Amino acid sequence: MKAMGRVSTSQMFCVLFLCRIISLFTFMLPSAAYLPSGDRIITAIPVMLIELIYCVILIFTLKMSGNSSIVTCAGKISPSASKLLAIIYTFAFIWFAGIGTARFELFISTVMFPNSELYFMIFLLLAAAFYASLKGLEAISRASGILFFILGISVLFIIFSVTGEFRLVNLKPLFTEGITPVAGFAFYVSVRAAELLTLHINAPYIEGRTGAMAVKWTVIFSVVTTVILTVLSGVTGEYGNDQIFPLYTLTVIAKFGIFERLDDILTGVWVLCSFIQLSFLINTGMNALTQGFGRIKKIPVSLLLTAGIFCVYLFTSRTVAVFSEAVSSRAVEIIFVALIGVIPLTVTLINKRKGKRKKA
Repeated sequence: MKAMGRVSTSQMFCVLFLCRIISLFTFMLPSAAYLPSGDRIITAIPVMLIELIYCVILIFTLKMSGNSSIVTCAGKISPSASKLLAIIYTFAFIWFAGIGTARFELFISTVMFPNSELYFMIFLLLAAAFYASLKGLEAISRASGILFFILGISVLFIIFSVTGEFRLVNLKPLFTEGITPVAGFAFYVSVRAAELLTLHINAPYIEGRTGAMAVKWTVIFSVVTTVILTVLSGVTGEYGNDQIFPLYTLTVIAKFGIFERLDDILTGVWVLCSFIQLSFLINTGMNALTQGFGRIKKIPVSLLLTAGIFCVYLFTSRTVAVFSEAVSSRAVEIIFVALIGVIPLTVTLINKRKGKRKKA
């Protein structure tokens, strides 16, 4: 049995999957690096290869630290380093949660309720996430398990219902402009997903082999994404290339039995996915601060993190152009690489060297 307050690897798998799938379904082409339409089908494969490198770093650091978080490991160097990293990682989670909220709001206001002010809806979503974050990672993971099952059925419904519209002629040739655009796009995607980054903080709360779970999650999600993108290209063809949210187009086309518009039904599921993503990132930020500063007052800290997310959302959701500029920043890429790889490796190697000196 797992200890209270801890989650299994299968539960964490569900949480990470839901966090990533909502980003996939609300992915905006204008915010992405250029990529020929045919090559989008296989983008999940190079993304997977890059993220497997992140997984190797994660496995190495967890093995060297005895499954401790990066903030706890930094504390072995100095208490100040632990506090500093706790703040830095928390700001990163605030940023990713704010960007996720902005993307979701732009999605809703563009395709569901055009030109509508959705501040109240976002406020309610953040309020719910704030409350859920206080319940802890275990409660979030249990809700994710149920939603994962519902989402899986929904995706299968979509794929099954559009198979009659699939045309091989819509599939474009691969590598029409070489491999460079594919590699660049894969890197673009890999450094804008916070799921693997959260494991550097949440590993101590996971029962089981966190590294092995991360590898399985990376591979399985890559397969799912490849299937979805193939269906998207085969069904929508050139029409899908002109859509801001191309994956939403599938749900508009999809019909299943008496359900003539699956997009109306699935929007509710996506709202819940966004809720899981927000509550998980808020809770992870709280975990980082707890590891760096000891006991914290959960309600005011969680409220402060939620307010920070709302500020990022307000700043980045004004227009699609503003959002695209914010998420395409080169600084975001540099900071992410530092947080996912450079800092964990540096802290781990310093502690390893200190350990050898003590033995000597």
